[in-house]
Amino acid sequence: MKNYNISCVSRIALPDSVLVALQEVLECSGTVLKKTEHQTTQGLRALDIFLSLSSSEEADLKRQLLELAHRWETDIALIPCDQKRENVRLIVFDMDSTLIRQEVINELARAHGVDGAVVEITERAMNGELNFDEALKERVALLQGLPQSALEAVMARLELSSGVSKLIREVQKRGLRTAIVSGGFHFFAENFRRQLGMDYVFANDLEIKDGLLTGRVQGRVINAAAKAEILEDLARREGLSLDQVMAIGDGANDLPMLAKAGLGIAYHAKEKVRREARHQVSFGDMTTLLYYLGIPGDHRDEIP
Repeated sequence: MKNYNISCVSRIALPDSVLVALQEVLECSGTVLKKTEHQTTQGLRALDIFLSLSSSEEADLKRQLLELAHRWETDIALIPCDQKRENVRLIVFDMDSTLIRQEVINELARAHGVDGAVVEITERAMNGELNFDEALKERVALLQGLPQSALEAVMARLELSSGVSKLIREVQKRGLRTAIVSGGFHFFAENFRRQLGMDYVFANDLEIKDGLLTGRVQGRVINAAAKAEILEDLARREGLSLDQVMAIGDGANDLPMLAKAGLGIAYHAKEKVRREARHQVSFGDMTTLLYYLGIPGDHRDEIP
């Protein structure tokens, strides 16, 4: 038997119907329940269930929990206790459609009047239908001639994902390190790193000459393989094991990074990513991850 924690997080108070359905699933799965802990004080929104389960039953229980999660629009993660989620010391964020709401390259394309072509390529690339490097090259080429001043204008329109500021403040209070590792662009990632007081940033550099984008990326391309390598390098730099790293992303190019991390989270992700990632947040905001980390409290004070 192996020890697990089920972290169950709802945007609203968990209705009795969800709790009954969850109890039925667990009773039929051969689990040995150990204890249950509430993580919130203002209504039952987050619940931890500690249990033992044979390794052979893990996949089936995870499948049933995901079905339950989608039926009730509640985020549920089955986390092996040997991952020691309370020992996570580094959180690595993808940027586009994860740390922030938008896909920056789509916003740049809109400013340049080529958004129709770029948005389609972006969607296919994030779904894993296109080679990321080729898709990036093709999209950036369409930005040739865009004035550098447009980057500032686009930056002013970008919005953080809901709950990001709260999440980062809370983990920084506890001494966790934070990083942006993005297949997007350094200008924007660095701005958000400074705004949020994060520790590291890695992203692609747009080549600019005479105040205009050349339509090329300079230096190393931050693709799926590079993201995973950077995560490993950061863990070594911080003196951490991979089990002490949480990674969060939404696109197919995030999957190797999510697989490397002890806690890899598909955040409001594309279908392929939800299917392949070990854990996911599909309904709540970024503060859901505080509960996945075992940090109790009423964390949704930023939500309108």
